[in-house]
Amino acid sequence: MLRARCGHLASESYAKAHHGLCRNCHSNFAYLVELEEKHGEDALVEYWYSMILANISDGRQDASCLIDHLVEFYQRKLVEVPSKQRYINKMLFMLRSIKEPFDPEKMA
Repeated sequence: MLRARCGHLASESYAKAHHGLCRNCHSNFAYLVELEEKHGEDALVEYWYSMILANISDGRQDASCLIDHLVEFYQRKLVEVPSKQRYINKMLFMLRSIKEPFDPEKMA
Protein backbone atom coordinates (compact mmCIF):
# COMPACT_ATOMS: atom_id res chain seq x y z
CA MET A 1 0.00 0.00 0.00
CA LEU A 2 1.13 3.53 -0.75
CA ARG A 3 -0.30 7.02 -0.61
CA ALA A 4 -2.02 7.78 -3.87
CA ARG A 5 -1.92 11.23 -5.46
CA CYS A 6 -5.26 11.96 -3.79
CA GLY A 7 -3.72 11.29 -0.36
CA HIS A 8 -5.55 8.03 0.31
CA LEU A 9 -4.02 4.57 0.60
CA ALA A 10 -4.11 2.43 -2.53
CA SER A 11 -2.28 -0.54 -3.94
CA GLU A 12 0.62 0.49 -6.11
CA SER A 13 -0.73 -1.35 -9.15
CA TYR A 14 -4.18 0.27 -8.89
CA ALA A 15 -2.74 3.75 -8.44
CA LYS A 16 -0.44 3.32 -11.43
CA ALA A 17 -3.29 2.08 -13.61
CA HIS A 18 -5.68 4.89 -12.59
CA HIS A 19 -3.62 8.08 -12.81
CA GLY A 20 -2.37 7.89 -9.22
CA LEU A 21 -5.83 7.83 -7.62
CA CYS A 22 -7.26 5.42 -5.07
CA ARG A 23 -10.26 3.26 -5.98
CA ASN A 24 -12.84 5.59 -4.40
CA CYS A 25 -11.46 8.82 -5.90
CA HIS A 26 -11.09 7.23 -9.32
CA SER A 27 -14.68 6.02 -9.15
CA ASN A 28 -15.88 9.52 -8.23
CA PHE A 29 -13.82 11.05 -11.03
CA ALA A 30 -15.16 8.54 -13.56
CA TYR A 31 -18.71 9.37 -12.45
CA LEU A 32 -18.13 13.09 -13.03
CA VAL A 33 -16.66 12.48 -16.48
CA GLU A 34 -19.64 10.28 -17.39
CA LEU A 35 -22.10 12.86 -16.02
CA GLU A 36 -20.55 15.60 -18.15
CA GLU A 37 -20.44 13.41 -21.27
CA LYS A 38 -24.08 12.31 -20.97
CA HIS A 39 -25.73 15.50 -19.70
CA GLY A 40 -23.31 18.32 -20.46
CA GLU A 41 -21.45 20.91 -18.47
CA ASP A 42 -24.62 22.40 -16.95
CA ALA A 43 -25.35 19.10 -15.20
CA LEU A 44 -21.83 19.09 -13.79
CA VAL A 45 -22.21 22.63 -12.45
CA GLU A 46 -25.52 21.65 -10.83
CA TYR A 47 -23.92 18.53 -9.33
CA TRP A 48 -21.09 20.54 -7.74
CA TYR A 49 -23.50 23.15 -6.45
CA SER A 50 -25.70 20.56 -4.76
CA MET A 51 -22.72 18.62 -3.36
CA ILE A 52 -21.13 21.70 -1.85
CA LEU A 53 -24.41 22.87 -0.35
CA ALA A 54 -25.17 19.40 1.02
CA ASN A 55 -21.74 19.03 2.59
CA ILE A 56 -21.26 22.46 4.14
CA SER A 57 -20.85 21.74 7.80
CA ASP A 58 -21.58 24.00 10.72
CA GLY A 59 -17.94 25.00 10.50
CA ARG A 60 -18.31 27.18 7.42
CA GLN A 61 -14.64 28.10 7.63
CA ASP A 62 -13.63 24.74 6.08
CA ALA A 63 -16.17 25.16 3.29
CA SER A 64 -15.06 28.74 2.75
CA CYS A 65 -11.45 27.61 2.39
CA LEU A 66 -12.43 24.93 -0.15
CA ILE A 67 -14.50 27.42 -2.13
CA ASP A 68 -11.60 29.92 -2.14
CA HIS A 69 -9.27 27.24 -3.55
CA LEU A 70 -11.82 26.25 -6.19
CA VAL A 71 -12.32 29.90 -7.22
CA GLU A 72 -8.55 30.33 -7.61
CA PHE A 73 -8.36 27.09 -9.61
CA TYR A 74 -11.14 28.12 -12.01
CA GLN A 75 -9.75 31.65 -12.39
CA ARG A 76 -6.46 30.10 -13.56
CA LYS A 77 -8.38 27.75 -15.87
CA LEU A 78 -10.18 30.74 -17.40
CA VAL A 79 -6.83 31.95 -18.72
CA GLU A 80 -5.44 28.48 -19.53
CA VAL A 81 -8.51 27.09 -21.33
CA PRO A 82 -10.35 29.95 -23.05
CA SER A 83 -12.45 27.48 -25.07
CA LYS A 84 -14.23 26.49 -21.83
CA GLN A 85 -14.98 30.10 -20.82
CA ARG A 86 -18.77 29.65 -20.62
CA TYR A 87 -18.49 26.59 -18.39
CA ILE A 88 -15.79 28.09 -16.18
CA ASN A 89 -17.78 31.31 -15.71
CA LYS A 90 -20.76 29.22 -14.57
CA MET A 91 -18.57 27.41 -12.04
CA LEU A 92 -17.17 30.71 -10.75
CA PHE A 93 -20.67 32.20 -10.46
CA MET A 94 -21.90 29.13 -8.59
CA LEU A 95 -18.94 29.14 -6.19
CA ARG A 96 -19.25 32.86 -5.48
CA SER A 97 -23.00 32.56 -4.91
CA ILE A 98 -22.38 29.89 -2.28
CA LYS A 99 -19.79 32.02 -0.55
CA GLU A 100 -21.86 35.22 -0.69
CA PRO A 101 -25.55 34.29 -1.07
CA PHE A 102 -27.87 36.78 -2.70
CA ASP A 103 -29.48 39.13 -0.19
CA PRO A 104 -32.54 40.91 -1.63
CA GLU A 105 -32.44 43.47 1.21
CA LYS A 106 -29.15 44.81 -0.17
CA MET A 107 -30.96 45.67 -3.40
CA ALA A 108 -33.42 47.99 -1.63
